[in-house]
Amino acid sequence: MSSGIRLFHSLKTLMSYRRRLLEGVLLDVRQQYTGSVLGIFWAVLFPLLQLSIFAALYTVVFKVRPVGLTSWDYVLLVFSGLVPLLAFTAMLTSATGSLTANKNLLLNTVFPAEMIPLRSALAAHVPGVSGLIITLLLGYALGRTSWQALVVVPLVWLLLVMFSVGLCWMLSLLSLIAKDIQHVLGIILMLMMILSPYAYTPEMVPSTLRFIIYLNPMSYFVLACQQVIAYGVWPDPIPALGSIALGLGGFLLGYSVFLKAKFLLFDYA
Repeated sequence: MSSGIRLFHSLKTLMSYRRRLLEGVLLDVRQQYTGSVLGIFWAVLFPLLQLSIFAALYTVVFKVRPVGLTSWDYVLLVFSGLVPLLAFTAMLTSATGSLTANKNLLLNTVFPAEMIPLRSALAAHVPGVSGLIITLLLGYALGRTSWQALVVVPLVWLLLVMFSVGLCWMLSLLSLIAKDIQHVLGIILMLMMILSPYAYTPEMVPSTLRFIIYLNPMSYFVLACQQVIAYGVWPDPIPALGSIALGLGGFLLGYSVFLKAKFLLFDYA
């Protein structure tokens, strides 16, 4: 049996656990907010506060604004770029240590190991979905977001989740061997955020340095979301094709690597 066919059968098996996956994600989300006064409402309030702080920072402190955008238009631009970045950061931060934190589940049950990082990533990105909805509502209220967003944004978001999950599978395995990966990850994520054009446009960057933006994989998702939500147009070919390639390629690569390296679980778990 070829590797492609084996991968397809493995994905089909993974899909058969979708009900248990959904139950696990809902359980993780509930546990995350158990004991807090506001409860699940934090899933909406937290991203709203995050986005507001960043928007205030760039509009009031730095006073950065691309040409042709009002203050509120610029806030929308920042929101639409930040939402995928914050969701990506939350997924990787949560899922990277998921295998290490669930050793008992790995060793004592027949629960598929690949479900553990996937479950952690999906639960961690729930506040990001709230932030995305807030951003879309703001875009429609300002009249900047068009009907294309209803088609494109869910697809871009799905590709973002697929790319993130692919990385989560690989990083969660690597974390079993090298515990330092969780500390290094914070620095890498911070660098990726700084180099992402969420508060500025590529045209604002000197042409000699513009290539750095496109070396950052998150730039493609950021630009695709901004063009649809903040400008009300279809994404340009480069962000669109980059998002598709990274989403599908990252997911399949990450899952393939995880399946081939699962034997490490029994050596390091």
